[in-house]
Parts: sequence; structure tokens; C-alpha cells
Amino acid sequence: MARTFVMGDPQAPFAKVLEVLAHHGALAGDRIAPDVTLVSIGDHFDFDQQDPDGAGVQGTHLLRWLAGHDPAQVPILLGNHDAARVMELIGFSDAAFAEARRRARAIDGPEAAAEFAAAYPDLPAPGTVGRDFASYSTAQRDAVVEYLLAGRLRLALAGELPDGRACLLTHAGVTSRELALLGVASSGSPTSPDPRTIAAALEAYLRAAVDAVRAPWQRGELVPLSLEPVHRAGAAGEEGGGLLYHRPSNPDRPGAPPVAAARPRRFDPRTLPPGLTQVAGHSGHAKCVHELDGWVTPRAHTRARGGIRTLRVEGATVTYDLGVAPPAPGAADLILIDGELRRVPASDVELLPLARIL
Repeated sequence: MARTFVMGDPQAPFAKVLEVLAHHGALAGDRIAPDVTLVSIGDHFDFDQQDPDGAGVQGTHLLRWLAGHDPAQVPILLGNHDAARVMELIGFSDAAFAEARRRARAIDGPEAAAEFAAAYPDLPAPGTVGRDFASYSTAQRDAVVEYLLAGRLRLALAGELPDGRACLLTHAGVTSRELALLGVASSGSPTSPDPRTIAAALEAYLRAAVDAVRAPWQRGELVPLSLEPVHRAGAAGEEGGGLLYHRPSNPDRPGAPPVAAARPRRFDPRTLPPGLTQVAGHSGHAKCVHELDGWVTPRAHTRARGGIRTLRVEGATVTYDLGVAPPAPGAADLILIDGELRRVPASDVELLPLARIL
């Protein structure tokens, strides 16, 4: 009998990913088992700041291994770390990026930060360069370019959960902002568009963006991909925001930073489309407990890391809890599956089962 799983952000050594898949009986030798469909939710790079170059090699190997399967068996979604290779970082050689990373990590005050910004006006904040993008290489960039041109990387899929609910799969989730920018918002309707409609709109948006750079990419020109305004790359010392970058946050929690309108790095869960069930990675449990303070259930506080969780909005009530919440008519559900794979034992990493891909 066919089985379908969705894997949260696979930012981990290749051997650890294989160990997780083997634990779930999803491997046959060194390949995905023929009866298994595996969806990667995106983000295949940048998991070891102590050995960024080694992690970079591992991430490239993982992405190429996944893409070496039939696209119908192993759909791959685009994450912010993947997209950065052909956006913020596309023009960097290995040597030039290594120098930028070194300078970003050496910053020790405002003067050094200003010097970095002047030297790299097209890059985001130094912390992002030295930490979040640390394992960049031209081999990764070339792989992402290749797979985008081939249609192998996607922005969205629609699926069906075992309980029969249709769901939208993206790397970081869709809010009312993205629906409005895509032109698929249901004006005056209390419910949201069907997941298949949203997924189709996102896929058309990505195809148009790739087609805009297809000719220069095929000539070897390092032109950055643009998904603006739905997703905005980091630049001029600012972090990126929008579709692939944003994460849920309680704007009323103590110390909550303001939401950046141009490049939203966070979103209020109450802007999740009502009646829509979504599956996303990007936000690990520890980060969610911090960002969603005030809405976290006591049970969720008992877990340190990892696991599948549900952020649910019902009217004015927001809850963040462990597991997949049962169906509730009209609720906006965001099922979060970033299991922090590199940080927890393989036997504790959950894969989200689906009934099927729609």
C-alpha cells in the first residue's frame, strides 16, 4: 500500500536524513522505497555554523539525491535558504562569499557594521550572512538554478490529510497578505480559496518568475530571481521577508518587535486565511514557544524541541499545541513540521503522513 510523508526542513547531515527515513521504513537500499512518496518542505542548507563548508557539501548532496528521484515520487518545495542561493547570494564566488562570511562574523561594533554594509550593499544583515547563509557555495547555487529551470523545485502543493481535509503545503505558510498579492483572496467570503487554487496560483507565480530569468541563466548570467512582492529578498542590511521568510508571532507578547511592512519577517496568526488547513516547515518548536508566548498550551511547554504541532485560530482564539489538531469547521490551521532534525535523535523525528497528493 502506498504511503505518503512530508519531511520537515532537512537541514542535517545526509546520513542523519537517511537514518530518519530508515526509521520510518521509507528507504529501500539507498533510495526512497517504491511504495513511498516523500515531500521535502524545503531548506536543505545551512545547518552547521562550526563547519559551514562541510555542511555545504552535505546539503548539496542531499538536494541532488532527492532530485534524483522521480518528481512525482519526491516533490521538493523551495525554502528561504534554497531561494537565497539564487537571490541574495547569486553573484558570489566561493572565495568572495568566504570573505564576506569572515567579515560578518568578525564585526564587533557599529563602525565595523557600517563598513560591512558599505562593502556589501546588496546583502542583508551581517548576522544573516555569517549565520543563516553560512554554508553557501556556487555548487548549491548551480543546483538550485538547474532545478528551477527544470521545474523540479516548487512553491506549493495541495494534499489530503488522513482525516480527509485538503491542505496547502508551502515552506512557511500563506497569510491574507499573500492571497491578496496573488489575486486569489475571496472578497467578502468568510472562507478561503481551495488549497488547489492557491497552490496553482503560487506555481504560476514561480513559473513566471523563472521564465523572466530563464534566458540569462541559460547564458550563464548571474541574474537574481525575483519573487517580489510576495517574497522579498534581504538587501541593504535588512533581512528578507514575506512568503518564504515569515514565521508566526504574537504581536502582543512582551518585547515583540514591530512587523516590517515591506519585508515582513513575522506575521500575526490571526491573518491566516479562515477555513484553510496548511502544512509548513521553517519554524521549529523552540522558536514558536518564544514567538507565540501567550498562546502556547501547557502541554506544548513540556516539549523542548522537535515534533509536529498545530497553530489554530478560531475567531479571536489562538492556540499552539502539540500534534495535529482534529478538524474544526472554519478554523485556520497551520500544521508545523520543522522537527529540528539535526538537533534531536532520529527516532524522535516525526514525518507527517498524508493520504495523498492532490
